[in-house]
Amino acid sequence: MKFMKPKLLLGLALVLSSNLFLPSAYAAVETNGFLVFEVGRYTYSVTNNRATGPLIQQRFKVPLTEEFMSNFKGVPGQNSEGTGFRCAGGNLKTSEYSTGFTWWIHKTADNRWRINMWGEGVETINGVKFDSPRPTVSQDLTIRHWEDLDMSYMFSYPGMNISFEAKYVAAKDIDADGPIPAAPVRKADRTELFKGDDLKQYPLEISCIFQED
Repeated sequence: MKFMKPKLLLGLALVLSSNLFLPSAYAAVETNGFLVFEVGRYTYSVTNNRATGPLIQQRFKVPLTEEFMSNFKGVPGQNSEGTGFRCAGGNLKTSEYSTGFTWWIHKTADNRWRINMWGEGVETINGVKFDSPRPTVSQDLTIRHWEDLDMSYMFSYPGMNISFEAKYVAAKDIDADGPIPAAPVRKADRTELFKGDDLKQYPLEISCIFQED
């Protein structure tokens, strides 16, 4: 029986221990901050306002790395908004056409960031189908720095509230409230930019891609 040398054993132990504590697919990515998208679903009784089901609250993160920023290649012009970043999802995997949201982020002509977010869908509550409130929920925000990103909105159905948020979180604070799964991101040519985490175990879904507009 052959035995490994002490130095080899120590090196193997260090590799194994470092892999055990990698919190997500972005563990080795260098960034000062993240885009964090959050969706919350809360059902309640319209008669006594008490909860009638579990609260679903799910977050996704995208790192604001140099590689991420380099994908905003198209500049805004008279007939185009240039390259935008689109994240869509939030709808339940177990319920087709349930309420989902879209976040659209692009540069402005004066080098700021404009974020649009909106939502729509159909919910079945106590056997009754409800379309998303009209007009469709939407919100716009223009900021100079990513650190200024903090926006939220809510749908209110009879017996259900569904909220969605977009905000900036510094890298040092990203796991303050527990680990956040990494969203998959594709470039404008649909090749992979960030693989993201395995989201099969989560009830809500999301996909992110750069697009030319």
